[in-house]
Amino acid sequence: MLSYELSSDVQQHLQQLHVARLAGRSDLELPPQAEWESILAPLRTEFQRQLASPYSFMPNEGHCWGVIWLRTCYDDGSEEAHQKLLNVLHDELALELKENILDDVALYDYGDDWRRIFEVVPERLLQELLDDDYEPQTALDEPQATMREMLRDLRVDEVTRANAWKMAIVRLHLDAAGNYVLVADKVALDTGKVLVVFFDDCGRTVRDSRIEAELCDGLAGAWFDGCIDEDNVFTEANIGPDYLTGGSCGPPLAT
Repeated sequence: MLSYELSSDVQQHLQQLHVARLAGRSDLELPPQAEWESILAPLRTEFQRQLASPYSFMPNEGHCWGVIWLRTCYDDGSEEAHQKLLNVLHDELALELKENILDDVALYDYGDDWRRIFEVVPERLLQELLDDDYEPQTALDEPQATMREMLRDLRVDEVTRANAWKMAIVRLHLDAAGNYVLVADKVALDTGKVLVVFFDDCGRTVRDSRIEAELCDGLAGAWFDGCIDEDNVFTEANIGPDYLTGGSCGPPLAT
């Protein structure tokens, strides 16, 4: 896993979107057609502009969850392997809409650097733009306080202490993860196991794991029901470098 940092231009754009939201704008309108043709067309396609909109591909009833399937490997002979994954993917349950499947060698031939998608549609990092009912997470004091209390209790045996630590870290990571992306990279095409990456609002990997494509709909159900912290896909996943002990977002925590 590689650490990833968004460019200054993308970070500035994200800040502007936050300011616009806080200022009470009811809609983040796309630029007019004249500006699109003269300025923005070389930067991203019209489809990608729609993908960046909080209202893109939203069903008539429901939410735009913002989960995408991103194919990043286009090696010779990989088409059949990718189609095999899609054949068992319940896209209506896992993604809501087929339009959320990004499959274009001219646009997404990222190899292992799947995070480049955030350079194209940084809006996907902002869950509050995708879901009108989204409520920003409050400070993570509660799970941290629980963990500190457990660790201070000398009567707790080492097994219980270790379990308490693991549970508290899972909760911290759940609060940090804003969304996830399904990546059909070379490993996925070779093994049949899709890369699932839970990322925070800065594009950093909180946790990642691999699952069979047919399990992606169950993952979506657990995520949207708020019980992903009970699913092994999340609890047993690899922890991103920034969230490991000593990382910028990881332990140790003051006791």
